[in-house]
Amino acid sequence: MIQVKLVSHTPNPELVVAAAARTCIRNMDYEAICAEMEEEDIERILTTVIVKNHLSVLEHASFTLTISGVSRVLTHQLVRHRIASHSQLSQQRTDSSRLKFTIPPEIQRHPELVTEYQNTMMHCQDLYKHLVQCGISKGSARYILPSGFNTRILTTMNARSLLNLLAQRECETEDWEFREVAQLIHNELMKVAPRIFRFAGPPCETQGYCPEGEKGRKCPRYRQMSLSKSNRHAELKAQPVQV
Repeated sequence: MIQVKLVSHTPNPELVVAAAARTCIRNMDYEAICAEMEEEDIERILTTVIVKNHLSVLEHASFTLTISGVSRVLTHQLVRHRIASHSQLSQQRTDSSRLKFTIPPEIQRHPELVTEYQNTMMHCQDLYKHLVQCGISKGSARYILPSGFNTRILTTMNARSLLNLLAQRECETEDWEFREVAQLIHNELMKVAPRIFRFAGPPCETQGYCPEGEKGRKCPRYRQMSLSKSNRHAELKAQPVQV
């Protein structure tokens, strides 16, 4: 079962980002800027910097998440998001003989293939156990394990990088597993920084366009997208920056 949990984050991340934006135009100490900041100010500043694409200030807020019950297929994709820190369960240092594995939904729709898939995965795991029992190191024995075996990873990213991740990975054209993880990440982030991450999601919802071309235009989410969010972006972009 896939699990995502936010375990740590910058205290008052929305205030930190808003204060960072105001620091650029106010010759005041950080403490003084924070002291004068009202909730309405934070709301307006966050909306302005995100919609106007002044995203560097978002890098002052970071978030740490644990992700478990996922395949190494997913983590191979996750670590491609480079402005981040990742710490993953090591197959070189830990025993992998009892790891669970992921069965993709597409395979699950074919019972006869599920049986074949499960038998193959368990055979690989049995061979791994045999290799270790014969004195082969875990680091060498792990080469027999397919990427479908489960792992866990601790990931820290700033708000800007997370907006980028959610834009790419919540898209309906994304692989099913990463799309589910991205949605769970989004849910966790909304608990602590809703005024930042309400703007997160695939471009069809947040910007009113799809970068996937013909492939994306066949997506049901794109065809049924709400225009309210993209219209709000267009309206705010037409306004002067006020921080």
